[in-house]
Formats: sequence, C-alpha cells, structure tokens
Amino acid sequence: MSIEDIKIFILVGGFGTRLRSIVDDVPKPMAPINNKPFLAYKIETIREYLPKNQIYLLTHYMSDYIKDYYSNDHSIHIIRESEPLGTGGSIKNAISILNLNSEDRLLITNGDTYIKPNYKEFVELGSNDILILAAYQKICDRYETLEITNGEVISFLGRKKGVQDSYINGGCYFFNDLSFFYEINDKVFSIEDKFRKYNNKKIRAFMYNGLFIDIGIPEDYKLMQTHMSKNEK
Repeated sequence: MSIEDIKIFILVGGFGTRLRSIVDDVPKPMAPINNKPFLAYKIETIREYLPKNQIYLLTHYMSDYIKDYYSNDHSIHIIRESEPLGTGGSIKNAISILNLNSEDRLLITNGDTYIKPNYKEFVELGSNDILILAAYQKICDRYETLEITNGEVISFLGRKKGVQDSYINGGCYFFNDLSFFYEINDKVFSIEDKFRKYNNKKIRAFMYNGLFIDIGIPEDYKLMQTHMSKNEK
C-alpha cells in the first residue's frame, strides 16, 4: 500500500458542552476562527503533508451542519453515528461502515485540537506498533500524561493536578493495521481506556514539541483566535 491509501479519521462527534457559553449555535469543531471554522484549519495542516488522502469526519452532534459545509469537497466524507459511541466506538463504527479489513491503515486525530506535526513523517514512522503523538505541555492539568521510555509508552498516567513539563496524549494516532479494533467486542468505548489495558502490541510515542491548542474551553478557544489573527496570511 502507498501512503495515499492511508485513510484519515477526524473525530468531530462531541457535544462541546464546555464551549457552549460562547459558541452555542455550531458544533465545536466548526467554531469560527477569523470567519472560518476551526476544522478548516485542522484539515489544512493535514493536507499540507497528505494532500491526496481521503478524509472521513466522524460526526454525531449537529452532523448536518458539518455535512453541508463540506458537501462540495469530494475528498471529505461524513460518517454519522446515530448515538454517542465514544471515541473508540465511533472509530469502530466507521471501520464497519467502510468495510475496512485488518490490513488497512488509519491516521486518527481529534477534531478539536490544533497541532502541526509533519503528518507524512508521522505515518512513515509507523511500524507494527501503534503510534501516538506525545505532545509536550507546560501545564498538564487537563490532559492525560504519558510515561515514555526509549520511545515506548509504558503507562498512561491519567489526569493529575499540578503536573508540569510533561508529555500528554495529543489525541493523534497511527494504526499500521486494524487488529486493535478487531479484538474489541464493545460497541461503546473510549480508545484511551482501551490503550491502558492493551498488551498485544507496543504503543510507541512520536515526540512533538510544537503548537498544541485544545479549543474545548473558552480560554483556549480565544487563544486559538489570537494565534490565527497573528499568524494567518
């Protein structure tokens, strides 16, 4: 398989409850940043490195809004889950709908975080192990931190107040095959929870020290607006 055969799943099905105090009329990934949806910036960062890959938006809440926006882009496809399935359940549902087999490869990323890794390098580093983007954060209270030894994720440490200068689960993954999902029988589940219990393969870390903005809370949504106002050409 060529790199262009890798399918890209972006998780955009959440309710965005923490952001509704300032953005209540659109789904969180479509929150406006300089008159353009946040998700458009997210896709642009991926397209910079993987311009020909098919993108699948895994939706639930206000799915039609996202579908209408991307209706004319034939490289972007909408998969709607009829009920909330969790991050892992949403992915497994899409795998079933697309009739993917265990040899297919997936790049998966959260739709509410702005990161700018070299996605081509990210997927090229993928081996038989699962690859997770480990993002450096100065303040880690809101995120699950990772214990990493020699490039391998040894443990998922959960969220703890007061943790600083650590690497967190950056919400971006590469699967060189889909055996991980085929071994799970649950319909509704969190991919993060399954990672903690998974022993069949190593989970390797892609160390990322670049920009990381999670727009899930008003403060960081405003940070993203400020960043793009200063940097958008």
